[in-house]
Amino acid sequence: MLRNQTPYLAVVISVTALYVALAIGSALTETPMIDEGMFASPGLNLATKGFMGTTVLEPSGSALKNINQRTYWVMPLHLMNQAFWYKVFGFSLFSMRSLSIFWGVIALLSWLLIMNFLTENKTVALLGFVLIAFDYHFIRTAAVGRMDMMSAALGFAALAAYLSLRERNFAGAILASQSLVVASGLTHFMGTLPFVGLLFITLYFDRRRIKPRHLAVAAIPYLVGAVGYGLYIVKDFPAYRAQFIDNAMMGGRLSGVSSPISNLLREFTERYPAGFGFGEHTAGHSGPIYLKGLILFSYAIGILGVTLSPSLNRIKGHRALLILTLIYFLIMSLLDGQKQTNYLIHIVPFYAAILAIWVHWCWTHRMLPASFIGLCFCGVLTLQIGGVLYRIKQNSYQKEYIPVINFLKEHTGPTTSIVGSSALGFGLGYRTNFVDDPRFGTTNGKRADVIVFGQENEQGMKMYPELYQDVTNLLAEEYVQVYSTGAYKIYSRQVRQAPANR
Repeated sequence: MLRNQTPYLAVVISVTALYVALAIGSALTETPMIDEGMFASPGLNLATKGFMGTTVLEPSGSALKNINQRTYWVMPLHLMNQAFWYKVFGFSLFSMRSLSIFWGVIALLSWLLIMNFLTENKTVALLGFVLIAFDYHFIRTAAVGRMDMMSAALGFAALAAYLSLRERNFAGAILASQSLVVASGLTHFMGTLPFVGLLFITLYFDRRRIKPRHLAVAAIPYLVGAVGYGLYIVKDFPAYRAQFIDNAMMGGRLSGVSSPISNLLREFTERYPAGFGFGEHTAGHSGPIYLKGLILFSYAIGILGVTLSPSLNRIKGHRALLILTLIYFLIMSLLDGQKQTNYLIHIVPFYAAILAIWVHWCWTHRMLPASFIGLCFCGVLTLQIGGVLYRIKQNSYQKEYIPVINFLKEHTGPTTSIVGSSALGFGLGYRTNFVDDPRFGTTNGKRADVIVFGQENEQGMKMYPELYQDVTNLLAEEYVQVYSTGAYKIYSRQVRQAPANR
């Protein structure tokens, strides 16, 4: 029995190892994001000082009430997970990102289980496993210190736990899967996706088995989660209301609920063009990114193929996968009015899994020459891995980020006030004379000695033309540029000399 499993396990271990290697390569070479800098601050504070405030942000003039004491605008579980991780492995940018890499492994193994149970075909499951492991979005998300991979992995694990346990221990399957859904929701509000997905899977396969006692079992994780989260909220409910309800949830994020058709269309005009390298929403990328559109095209072909093929869509597990994909797509359209590409991690594995079903069917039924099918499959993998390797080769961390940090360390002292992206905290050590003020002092009147204006700041600020103009005027009137790279510009309020490119 073990001998028969050896090739299967060898593929799983090899693919997982290569995924980890690519994710580590990306984590070591990518410039940190503003989000990473902000989300690292409360985790670091919890690990070292015992409170979960985001002290890297400038509090004055901010709508994020008491943000320096408590962080409410994001869900707490990822921040708590960070604190544990830092206590074990120490704090650094790579340490933060390695947490996402770990959760990526959990997501991968969960999908292997999901595919095994829904397709009942180990070859199809392995094909899906390979496509997911080497998906560009999957690897890139695993190399970023945001909470997206953790939330997605917990959601996938919920589906995997239910499908794995439902025949042997129905009550146990409910308890385990619902607990994982609650954990996903306490990590990010996109945990709504696995909540609805698990509800569908439970009713789809086992609606006749559900008894009142099972409803009581399912309620336990939600009661525990609600009590724990509630105790954290009541410590400063006005801050929670200002940060989470007024700012995070109402800041255009739920606009899809009021205009569903418009937001559904925006998936095709905003999120997917930005995520797959075509259209107007690809700022900050370089190279032949339009080739990523071929990956989306291959996923679309797989979905159409399985949907329109009676011999495939009549299989109960395949049908469940198609319906789950539709559920996730529709909910994402409604829940995220900002159309962030970060959230593609929640749905792209479904596309890859369906493509695996279609590729296997085409191969076994000789719909096309085997050599052509193999060439297309390898082409998709080459595009995905090639995109990751191209980003690794660019090494923006060493070429752009480290020189900026070195310049700041050489030309500023302990009393020099610095305002810039939270991401600079990894290099500067989150020292007290450095803060991230997204308005750069234009609303609170504070003037920093040094301003670091990054490309990411500029892209985000262009969404607010008046603020962008105010900051541009401030830099022109009161500051002199003293350093410039492709991604960063440094301005000094004290030094009056011609800009120097480095």
